[in-house]
Amino acid sequence: MTGLPLPTESCQSFPNLNNKNHSITSPASDNYNCIAWAFEVNDKWMWPGDLDSYWPAGVAGRDELETITQLYIDSGYEKRASGEREEGYKKVAIFVNRDGPTHAALQLDSGHWTSKLGREEDIQHGTLQALEGGPYGQAVIFLRKPRA
Repeated sequence: MTGLPLPTESCQSFPNLNNKNHSITSPASDNYNCIAWAFEVNDKWMWPGDLDSYWPAGVAGRDELETITQLYIDSGYEKRASGEREEGYKKVAIFVNRDGPTHAALQLDSGHWTSKLGREEDIQHGTLQALEGGPYGQAVIFLRKPRA
């Protein structure tokens, strides 16, 4: 990866993230979060049921994970078995830990992934595994949509 890596203290939260498998792609911002970033929105904080966040009317599910998944399905995504790159498609991966959904990442044309780390920077990472095993848990839901 090219570009600047996250500071060491940020990497410590993610045991599989190191200075060789990611780079910062934009500065820290609290204007948007990972769900919005993977939805290709960078001016809204999006989380279902949070009164301080934006959430589209009518997008709902039984729980947070289903509701977040439904956001992408309603915009043309369909569930897939894995996050493997598929020519002609963009992909989203939703991460879950024992408490529920935690993160979403968007796959780039290159096959690498882009993530917004909370209120911190956006990064590009080569694999989903780079963010697994820490506070985000595991990538468990994969969705795809034809590239425009």
